[in-house]
Amino acid sequence: MSETIPIVNSWTEWGQLELICVGSTQGMCYPDYDYVAPHNEVLDESLRNYVTSFVGPRPAHRIQMAQQQLENLSNILEGESVQVKSVQEMDKDINLLLERKRTFLQTDANEKGNKVLQKQRIEVCRSPADGKRFDHFIQTPYFQSHFQLGMSCPRDMLITLGNTIVEAPTACHTRYFEASYYRDMIYPLYTKDKRVKWLSPPKPTCSKAMFDDADVWEKTSMSTFKNNFALNGYKTSLNEKELAFDAADLIRMGKDVIFKKSVSTNYKGVDWLRRTFGGDGPEGLRFHVMHFPTSPDLHLDSTLIPLRPPTAGSEGLVLINQNRPPLANELQLFLNNDWKPIWCPLPVINKASPVANCSPNLNMNFLSLNERSCIIEECELPLYHFLDDLGFDVITCPLRVLNEFGGGIHCVTWDIRRNDSCKDYFPNQDYDQECNRNMDNAFDQPLYQDNVPNPINFAKDSIRATQKSQDKN
Repeated sequence: MSETIPIVNSWTEWGQLELICVGSTQGMCYPDYDYVAPHNEVLDESLRNYVTSFVGPRPAHRIQMAQQQLENLSNILEGESVQVKSVQEMDKDINLLLERKRTFLQTDANEKGNKVLQKQRIEVCRSPADGKRFDHFIQTPYFQSHFQLGMSCPRDMLITLGNTIVEAPTACHTRYFEASYYRDMIYPLYTKDKRVKWLSPPKPTCSKAMFDDADVWEKTSMSTFKNNFALNGYKTSLNEKELAFDAADLIRMGKDVIFKKSVSTNYKGVDWLRRTFGGDGPEGLRFHVMHFPTSPDLHLDSTLIPLRPPTAGSEGLVLINQNRPPLANELQLFLNNDWKPIWCPLPVINKASPVANCSPNLNMNFLSLNERSCIIEECELPLYHFLDDLGFDVITCPLRVLNEFGGGIHCVTWDIRRNDSCKDYFPNQDYDQECNRNMDNAFDQPLYQDNVPNPINFAKDSIRATQKSQDKN
């Protein structure tokens, strides 16, 4: 590797991927009740008459199935040439026959008609879950827990900002020690290259005092909570007494980083990031809070994903979840800087396994290998064809079993090194004004009241209208 590039280096979600961590489901559990979100909320209405949540060790055969999918993902990442085939296969979890685009490592004897893609080999390391337990009692001065989650989703708790590894100050007490479990892997990186930095923000207590109503999920479901999110001024149970955010609440775009206000993040969290990584230097970062009125859910990586940046000859592309539109005025940052927002196709099916830890919107939770290539879930044929039409090399992998362990392809990976830099892709903005905005009572400000999609098509129409106006000009 070139001496000019640190062993840890990642400024964007689309730079050429070189080193990545893939998660592990070994020893994973259904965690205890968590104040942040209903992690183990049963999605199947027919089962909710009998049980509302699951807690305890996960079935061994499901862990094995998930591990096989992660092994397959690792092999695809490490391969230099892959082929994509069309297949049909029954999804026994939801009892549906699904069409798929399945990716295999290329062999000498390729079947005629299969699409063959060349890619750069990517170095893969695995979450160091061996010997770690998530099914034993832990206690701090502020909480007790019998079951932690595990290590399937490293990107939830770890993020690379330039040459700095950041451990997320999560508000989830069921994931309190999760980032620290990766230190067996981080220490060698830190020791090998003196340019690598490693930060852990002030660790929250994860006590009930951090929440205005610690028992909110015993009284309501996430779907009901979503309906009132914007009307309540984007307030969640998580208050501002201590800073908190998950790494997956952040999407990196060179010098600018998008930060989602949700049940797992607060404004004190973005304030710490601005103080720590901001500045006028060439590698000073700018952090932008975005609000998604229909989505208080955890994490940004199934809501907004940049595909490629603007160039002299074309616009940048940013993919938006049409079920979770952002405020139109906040999306203006993209429109003012030659980024084109495009709506992601809906998930192929609106159904997940009965105990999935996430929603079907994980279809856009995918991983970019570079500006022209990405890996998506193999069942998502509408997204496959959509990206293919945009000129991307689309690689696929089966990952639906991993959904019940907490994430999609972006969640279960943590990009440690990309061949990219701290480039300014948003030169037209007033960042000082944004930072000086008082967010304590966001919904009291016309800036936020006037852009709430009610109905949801309001935000969609606003974006379309803005795009049409730009096209005319």
